[in-house]
Amino acid sequence: MLGKVWSLVLYVYGLFQGLWPCPGPQQLSVNHLASQRYQGTWYFIAAAGRRPSDIQQFTEMDNSVYHLQEATEDGTILLTGAYSLGHESPRCFTQAWTYHLLPDKEYLDLEGHPDRRTIFWSGEWLNCPDCIMMNELDLGEVEDKLSRIMLYARNSSLSSDIVQDFQSKWTCLGVKDFLILPRRREYCQLDGVTSI
Repeated sequence: MLGKVWSLVLYVYGLFQGLWPCPGPQQLSVNHLASQRYQGTWYFIAAAGRRPSDIQQFTEMDNSVYHLQEATEDGTILLTGAYSLGHESPRCFTQAWTYHLLPDKEYLDLEGHPDRRTIFWSGEWLNCPDCIMMNELDLGEVEDKLSRIMLYARNSSLSSDIVQDFQSKWTCLGVKDFLILPRRREYCQLDGVTSI
């Protein structure tokens, strides 16, 4: 059932993309994502959502850094993050997410969230080969369905022109809410920090 819903969403997206004046980003295949090119450190720069609630959880975040590990033999990719929360008295936290590569699927499944799909898009859309965009969306019978896009870069001090391009291109595609992480504090370390 979910496969049919997902196919319908992609089909409708394709139809509107042909009529819409704004071209969308290029989706990365999950096999491409699992390649060496995308492994390693990524800095979270900005988020976009169709509603304020899609990006609400990032409002207390100052900065965050992530490490994407190579796919394992059992078809999983591990994403580990360290982030600074709180503007008055910031603290560092770590978290890990396990994604499953599924044969013949162009999305990843996040462990523990069976109705969530994770899609990755190339940063080439923003003329940023050292960028990547992650889209998380909920399917199924969830009333308040999550739909957000996150911009990551290899460099923590990404050009403001690229961030503005991210915002203007997603605005053209109907996304209304944006958040740029302040990145004023020192980055947390991926090891040796408080785990949540």
